[in-house]
Amino acid sequence: MADKRKPTKRQRTRTALIDAAVEVIRQKGFYATTLDDVARRAKMSRGAIYGNFKNKDDLLLAVVDARWRPIVPVRPGADLRGHLRALGEAVVAAIPARRAQALGALSFHIYALAHEEMRSTIARLNAELYRRAADQLQPMSAELPMPADRFVRILHALTDGLLFLRFLMPDEFTDDVIVAAFEAFADR
Repeated sequence: MADKRKPTKRQRTRTALIDAAVEVIRQKGFYATTLDDVARRAKMSRGAIYGNFKNKDDLLLAVVDARWRPIVPVRPGADLRGHLRALGEAVVAAIPARRAQALGALSFHIYALAHEEMRSTIARLNAELYRRAADQLQPMSAELPMPADRFVRILHALTDGLLFLRFLMPDEFTDDVIVAAFEAFADR
């Protein structure tokens, strides 16, 4: 049963700050976004930001968490080819939403590359996602083209690469090409 309680003032403030940060990031990118910009956009003080987030990186991670969800389709009972096809189809279905977020995502990657603590945090968070995904793949490990822990990392890289190339060259990276790229792993 969903919690139907009214959000607390703190939750509303956090949401407003995240929404403001998203708007500033769309205009300036992660790297150039400042807390002053976010506070102005939210019509709040920097104190409101520090009352809800440890620092700029904590706010940026909250933006990523709120707006950039992993693509994880589930097709119960499917074999490897079925799961990979579902993943390819889920990537294709995510294209419109991801396209709208592409500049923010790319600027986040640049920001993380330039800030070692953020890069390290992202690596740690992704490592946990990879561990959980690899655990889910264990029942079909005999079908996998490589160990599950390696396979999930490659699927992540393939997903991100195909999405960004689709945004750059949509005529070259069609829906069929994207789905075929995932299904190719089942043809070993």
